[in-house]
Amino acid sequence: MTELWEYPVEIDTGASGGLKCIKNSREAVASLAIDFPRGGADAGLAKKVCLRAVSGTVPGDSAAQAFRVAARSAGILRE
Repeated sequence: MTELWEYPVEIDTGASGGLKCIKNSREAVASLAIDFPRGGADAGLAKKVCLRAVSGTVPGDSAAQAFRVAARSAGILRE
């Protein structure tokens, strides 16, 4: 079962995609592959942490925080 994050993360995917609300680590992994600009150390780290959260080896809160940092770094975090 996929955990739900206590605080979902909203990102702006641009004019074609609009706003997206990411609610768990599985959604985050998909978003990192689709919505984020290529490259970036923060996105790479977030992907690793989110994949570990999906497998149950790290808490979902850690994945949410890593995803939030990556989204802020990429300039797509909606605050």
